[in-house]
Amino acid sequence: MKGIFCTREVSEGIDGKAHSVLSMLNSALSGCSVYCLDQVHSDRIVLAQDLSLGDIPEADAIISRNPDDVLCVRTADCVPVLAWSEEARLIAAIHAGWRGLALQIVEKTIRAMKAMGGRDIHASIGPAIGRCCYEVKTDVIDALGVEPETDGEGSLFVDLPKVAASQLEKAGLKPHAIDMKALCTSCNKDRFFSFRRQGDKAGRNISAIGGKSWSLPGLQVG
Repeated sequence: MKGIFCTREVSEGIDGKAHSVLSMLNSALSGCSVYCLDQVHSDRIVLAQDLSLGDIPEADAIISRNPDDVLCVRTADCVPVLAWSEEARLIAAIHAGWRGLALQIVEKTIRAMKAMGGRDIHASIGPAIGRCCYEVKTDVIDALGVEPETDGEGSLFVDLPKVAASQLEKAGLKPHAIDMKALCTSCNKDRFFSFRRQGDKAGRNISAIGGKSWSLPGLQVG
């Protein structure tokens, strides 16, 4: 299974909303069935086979039984996770902000894939805001149930990709089955959009798996 964590030129110039991204990907990946989500920082998981083409359901993870489908999530600091099972021919795309991680969205998606027959699941964690730039308050720490890191001056920081990796392991993935693209979206301004850095002007980074998604520019997966 192949996927991509796209660099920002893919979505440069569009507003980053689900309808705009869906239209752009339909044009760029002609012949593929493309699915995007109305992401609401939930733990809702949908199955592509339950949707009609063009549907944009409220959800933060999507699974497909057809690896020729293209599954897409949009991020601007949140953690994108792409997962696949060669044996069961399953693919999944997950949008995991701190609220979704607090609801165990990553672990729940992997367990859903296992319930569908996935036994050899691999996952890749894409560029997201790093511990270096993700200063938070105690509400985020309490929701995630993690130990924060400090800078010695009282500021608190959380490593969201590390939290996502922990959920993958809790769902049964071995460390060798987890690929981490350790790039901070806030630091790498020439490659990725970042809400923490740009605020409401930030575009959206696109992560996609399945179909011809691998043909887009970015960090290859699978």
